[in-house]
Amino acid sequence: MLALALLCLVLVSVTLQALINTWNASFFNALEKKAQTDLGPLLWQFAGYVIAGGLVMAVTVVVRMYLMVHLRKWVTAAIYTHWLDSGAYLRLDRNAAGAETPEFRIADDVRVALDQMVDLAVGFFTSVLLAITFFEVLARVGGSLRLESGFTVPAYFLVGAICYAFLMSGIATFLGAPLVGRIQRKNHQEGVFRYELMKVREDAREISASRGEAKQAGILAGALDELVHQWHRVIAWQAQVLGVASSNAVLVGVFPVILAIPKYLSGEMTLGSVMQLATAFVQVQMALNWIVDNFVRFAELRASANRVGELVFAMDGMTDAEALREADGAAVVSPSTTSST
Repeated sequence: MLALALLCLVLVSVTLQALINTWNASFFNALEKKAQTDLGPLLWQFAGYVIAGGLVMAVTVVVRMYLMVHLRKWVTAAIYTHWLDSGAYLRLDRNAAGAETPEFRIADDVRVALDQMVDLAVGFFTSVLLAITFFEVLARVGGSLRLESGFTVPAYFLVGAICYAFLMSGIATFLGAPLVGRIQRKNHQEGVFRYELMKVREDAREISASRGEAKQAGILAGALDELVHQWHRVIAWQAQVLGVASSNAVLVGVFPVILAIPKYLSGEMTLGSVMQLATAFVQVQMALNWIVDNFVRFAELRASANRVGELVFAMDGMTDAEALREADGAAVVSPSTTSST
C-alpha cells in the first residue's frame, strides 16, 4: 500500500509539473503583450500550484520514508533470522570471503542499499513520466527548423534534448565506471574498522592483562589508515562525476534558449513559447540525465547490495557444506549402530 501510494503521489507531482509548464507559456506571453489584466489571475494560479506542490512533496517524503523503514525491517529480519537459524553466527568464519564484519553488513549495508533502492526507483519512475510528458511538449511547441541549406530538422528541440542528454550521460558513465568497486572496498573497510573497535570491548580483559593497549592501538591505526586511503580513492572519482553533473546544471538552463534563438528572432516563436520550451527541456534533461545525477547513489546501492549478497551467499554455502558433512557422518555411524543394536 505504501508503494502504491508513492506511485500515485509521483503521478500527481508530474501532472503539476505539466500544468506549471503550460502556465509558463501563458504568463510570459501575457508579459510580452503587457496584458496587465491577465497577470493577476495567472499569479494566483501559480500560488495555487506552489501550495499544492509543497503539500504533495511533504506527503511524498513521509510515505517514502515509511516505505524505507518497513522495507529495512523486513529484509533485516529475514537476514538475521537466517543468520541465527542456520548457526552461521557461531560457525561462519569471519575471515571467510563475503563473511567479514557481518554485523556491519546486516545493520548498515542493508539500510544503505534499501534507502537508495527506494529513492532511485522513485526517481526512475518519475524520470520516465517526465520524459513521456515533455517529449510531446518539445516536439509540438518547438516544431521543425528549416536551415538555410533547405534541409528541415523535424522536432529539432526534441532531437537536441536527446543528443545533449546522451552526451552528458555518456561522459558521466565513462568517468564513474570504477566508482562502484571503490565504494564497495570503502564500505568493506568501514566494517573492518568497526569490527576492530568491537574486538577491543570483547577482549578488554585480555588486552588489559597482557598490557596490549599499544599493540591494539597500532591495529586500530592501521585499519583507520586503510579506511582513509579507500575514502581518498572514492573522493577522487566521485569529484569527477559530480563535476560533470555541476557543469550540466549550469549549461542546461542556457542551452534551450540558444536553440530557440533562430525561431524567436524570425518571429516564429513567442517569448512564452521560448520559456515553455526551456522549462520542458530542463525537465527532459532531468529525466534523460537521471544516470548523471544519481550515478554516485547508484554506486552506493550496488556496493552495499553486493556486500549483503556476499554475506547471504556465504551463509548459504556454509549451510550446504554443514549439511553434507552431517550426512556423511550419519552414513559412517549408521552401520556400527545397527550392528550393535
